Amino acid sequence: MSTMKTISNEYLTVVIDPQGAEMQSLKHTASGREYLWQGDPAYWEGRSPILFPAVGGLWDGTYRYNGQTYPMPKHGFMRDKLWQVAEERSDSLTLTYEGPQEETDRQAFPWAFALTVCYALEGDRLVVTFTVSNKGSETMYFQMGGHPGFALPDFDEAADVDGFLKLEGDVKDVVRASEQGCVGPERFKIPLTEDGLVPLAVSTFENEALIFDGGQLKAATLFDKSRRPLLRVESCAPVWLFWSPQGVHSPFVCAEPWYGLCDSIGFDSEVSERAYINSLVGGGKWHGGYSITLCAD
Repeated sequence: MSTMKTISNEYLTVVIDPQGAEMQSLKHTASGREYLWQGDPAYWEGRSPILFPAVGGLWDGTYRYNGQTYPMPKHGFMRDKLWQVAEERSDSLTLTYEGPQEETDRQAFPWAFALTVCYALEGDRLVVTFTVSNKGSETMYFQMGGHPGFALPDFDEAADVDGFLKLEGDVKDVVRASEQGCVGPERFKIPLTEDGLVPLAVSTFENEALIFDGGQLKAATLFDKSRRPLLRVESCAPVWLFWSPQGVHSPFVCAEPWYGLCDSIGFDSEVSERAYINSLVGGGKWHGGYSITLCAD
């Protein structure tokens, strides 16, 4: 059993579990108000899992590399691994993992890698930085993503809308995951209110997540149902997802910056042809991440 780690400053207090390197709590220091979803299994037991070396679903649960087929679970296999503490300060925590360590992981991912995640407080902002290192000599192909869930305050089963999102960027439309969790070719309108906000309602997620590809989105601000701002998430990731359980009135929403995308329906080409795949030469390093800024409490 891992020991929880806490970083804090005058604005934010964050708790991270080395098991999965997963954030467990994100609080405003002065008020003690919790912003992170607390993992109620009645809805979704996760809080902020790290996705690697895949994001989303793969067609038939497999991919191909050099003519060989490899199995890969949805979102990869890093969510339950025990990471090691590399550096611990009052306002930052760096965790590392070198793999693959288990036989099932080696069968799924033939490249030697090292992952680092750094949680750092910069004033009223939490910066999450991912680093991927290729420890081998052959080019490695991977995807990486964040999956933080945020609590929607004053949740009411009788309410039609539980909150809103304000999107920043050149946003135009979304794609949807359907068969086997893979995306189809159709593009769909973004559900918006008259004042340009995305309502967080059952109807918004009737077709699973809202998936913004093509670098459309740069940041998003989460509002409560009274249109009071709660927090802002920012990332340079080329793909973003907003997810809440399909067909269920639920008290949280996930804002997920992805460096990758689930397969298209029927995809059977080499892994190097997967959408938004990252390639890393032997000995190389890759960086990505996102940040969360709390609005005035």
